[in-house]
Amino acid sequence: MIRLRHILHPIRCAKSLYGRVSLAVYRHLAEREFRKVRRGHRDRCWCGGELLLFKWHPSYGVCGNCGCYVNRRPPMDLQQLYSSRLYWHIVQNCHGYPPIEQRADLYKRDGRLDYWLELIQRYGPPQGTVIEVGCAPGILLAELQAKGYKCIGVEPDEETANWIRQNMRVNVRAGLFPGVELPNCELFLAFDVIEHSPNPDQFMQEVARLLNPGGIAIIQTPIERYGYDPPFGEAFRSAFKEYEHLFLFANKAIEMLAERSGLEIIAADERLWLHHEVCVFRRL
Repeated sequence: MIRLRHILHPIRCAKSLYGRVSLAVYRHLAEREFRKVRRGHRDRCWCGGELLLFKWHPSYGVCGNCGCYVNRRPPMDLQQLYSSRLYWHIVQNCHGYPPIEQRADLYKRDGRLDYWLELIQRYGPPQGTVIEVGCAPGILLAELQAKGYKCIGVEPDEETANWIRQNMRVNVRAGLFPGVELPNCELFLAFDVIEHSPNPDQFMQEVARLLNPGGIAIIQTPIERYGYDPPFGEAFRSAFKEYEHLFLFANKAIEMLAERSGLEIIAADERLWLHHEVCVFRRL
């Protein structure tokens, strides 16, 4: 007797095979595009600390001062790397993630949108101006706008910014942060962004400058709080992406960034998932 499972089995196998082949194709495309990205060299951390050898990855060093894991060969052309075509279609598919057009649905399904909204409800102001850097796909700003906040997003790529404007109906400005003209705000958001910045100290100083007194910044980024060996444990490979992540932080580094920026840390134990740690700051 032919049962339903007998029919579904080859269909599932075909889908699985297609998924593996598709992933391999996008990985090949990503590797080809990455080879075109010019890379620099650095032998000091953002804090000025000397970089020590890091046994787990040849492209990274460990700062002897603040404990950051620092990309010794950082990509130089960030506009090229974070273009709509390369980052939101080739790279995301390479990692097995959906492109920007399907990203909002993913954020609703996997719980991160609800988590971010809950964080904002607990720590953020009930109203005011919100800036989100790295706002794609725009779903968080759209939700906050519906709640009455005045929302402004920032994306490096004009094509990506335009897609968000058209599909999410929110104000998005194109450019690399810092370096984009923005108003003062009561709430600053950056989820999985500062690790891509070549100058995290300048990033946080601009955050502090934009925040009104008492304003809140919620930053999500890899922060090694656990003492795992290798760092971030099972998430090591996801954290140490040498073409994307320029800095992976330690608690001491976050404290130094806050002090140098004139910000107060009000929560340092929040986390979405492993290597998606959250720190909440307040402008003094």
